[in-house]
Amino acid sequence: MIRVNRGAKPEGLEAIRKAEVKRLAAIVRGAPPKAADFGNRYDIARRVLWKAQGQTCCYCERRIDRLYNDVEHFRPKTRAHRGGDRPTHGYWWLAWTWENLLFACPSCNRRHKKNKFPLVRGSRILPVGHSPPGPERALLVDPAGSDDPMDHIQFVPLHQAGKKRKWIPVARGGSRRGKRTIQVLKLDRPALVTHDGGHVSDLVDHHVKGIRAAIDAGDVQAAAKVWQAALKKLFYPRQAFKALSYDVLDHHFPLGTRQQWGLEPYRP
Repeated sequence: MIRVNRGAKPEGLEAIRKAEVKRLAAIVRGAPPKAADFGNRYDIARRVLWKAQGQTCCYCERRIDRLYNDVEHFRPKTRAHRGGDRPTHGYWWLAWTWENLLFACPSCNRRHKKNKFPLVRGSRILPVGHSPPGPERALLVDPAGSDDPMDHIQFVPLHQAGKKRKWIPVARGGSRRGKRTIQVLKLDRPALVTHDGGHVSDLVDHHVKGIRAAIDAGDVQAAAKVWQAALKKLFYPRQAFKALSYDVLDHHFPLGTRQQWGLEPYRP
């Protein structure tokens, strides 16, 4: 997971937000809102988010070749599981708020995150109508929030005898938020880990070998050249799994090595 920059708010979204919040406020006075009550006017943000995220999922970073028909609400709109046994009201007033909208793949959004939004134990819930974060202390890492997701989650190699090496996400430095985010989104699910591993073996390892060969030959200029080629290929906007690529490069060429060989630092 990398930091997402949504860019400018889509024209017309603010007017939609004001009208829809007023409409929903009348509904929730009588009963908790249902999914059907929200309609799909926030869909105006769908293509903008898809492009801003390089056509990748905001959580797992898999490429989404076609416009998936849902916009992800970081704070769930209908109901929210914040911890404990039963869900309570969702953040219905944020359903059309630009800062709460993301673009996610079906697996992360519908199968795993759903309406989960765990909070730190003892944290107060954001009051209705207020802007986040307020008194809330969220455990999920927001890809477009103030924290860099890469400060909380990193990929490390998993070696298994007789098997192809896999790269799995773990909490960086024991980050509690990183650990909970991985758990909620199932970022270590087998299908995703296997796909990530394929990305490394099919693409990243080729660049690692080229950089290693230049360093072993003692050729500073060649090392810089192949390093730049790797950055250009692995971190262009629509490339998948940029956080994984960064951690693989960092694993093979830690900071001391990069400084020694004058390899330009880069962080997606």
